[in-house]
Amino acid sequence: MHLAPKAVALTIALALCIGLPVLSIAAKSKNTTVENTVVDEKAAQLLAQGCKALTALSAYSFQATVTLDKVYQDGSKIQTNRSMLVTVQRPGAFRIETDGDDFHAISVFDGKTFSLALPDQKIYAQISAALDTDGLMDLLATKYGIESPLGDLLSNQPCAKMTTKAGYYVGKSKVDGVVCNHLFFQGKDVDWQLWIEDGPVNLPRKLIITEKKLKMSPQFTAVLSGWKTGEDAKGNFSFDAQGFTRDDSVILGVQQGK
Repeated sequence: MHLAPKAVALTIALALCIGLPVLSIAAKSKNTTVENTVVDEKAAQLLAQGCKALTALSAYSFQATVTLDKVYQDGSKIQTNRSMLVTVQRPGAFRIETDGDDFHAISVFDGKTFSLALPDQKIYAQISAALDTDGLMDLLATKYGIESPLGDLLSNQPCAKMTTKAGYYVGKSKVDGVVCNHLFFQGKDVDWQLWIEDGPVNLPRKLIITEKKLKMSPQFTAVLSGWKTGEDAKGNFSFDAQGFTRDDSVILGVQQGK
C-alpha cells in the first residue's frame, strides 16, 4: 500500500514524540464540578512514584503493543494494530521500530540527526537537530506538526507536561500477568488511564487515552512489556541509508499540507 507524504507523516507521528495532553480533569462523582475536584491522595502518590521511576532511568528499552482507532467520514471506527520496539538513551538518543497494519517505520535520533525510514518503500528523511530528546520533540511538534501520546516515555522529564486537576485510584489490575495499580483521570476533552506496576519497579505497563471531543471518541491503547534498563538496554542509534532513497517529504508533508 502506497501512502502519500502527508498520510505517511501523520501515521509516523504516532510512533514518535510529545507527552500526554494537558488535562482539565473532572471528578469521579457525576455531581461534582471540575472546580471542586482534586486528584485523590493515593492516585497522586502512585503517579508520582511512577514518574520518579521513569525519570531515574538513563538507558532503557521496552516493547509496546498499540491499538488505535481510525474514524472515517461515514462514522466507521476501525481499530489498527501496531507493535513497537523502543530504545532510549538519555539525554539525546532513541530508536523506534514500528511494524503495524498500516505501515512499517524506523525512526532514529543520535543527538545530531533525526532519521525516519520506511523500509517497505525504501525511502527515508532526515533533519539536522543538535538537541536533546525533548528539544527534538518540541521541534517536531512546532515546526512539522508531528506529535504522539507516547512522548512522555521518551522525554528526559517524562511527567513535566502533565497538569491534572482531578483523578482517582481504580484498584489492583493485572496487565499481561503483572499486578498493577490502575489510575483514571477524566478531563473535558480527554480521559486517560494508566497502569503502573505494583512493586519496587513502578514502571508503566499500560496506557489508554480517549479523545472524547473527537467524532466517535477514538482511543489510543499501549501495553508496555519487556522493560530493560542500564547495560541490558544497549541500542544502535545510527541509521544506515544504504539501499534507501532520500525523500524529505516523508517529514515535510505535514508542514506543507501535502
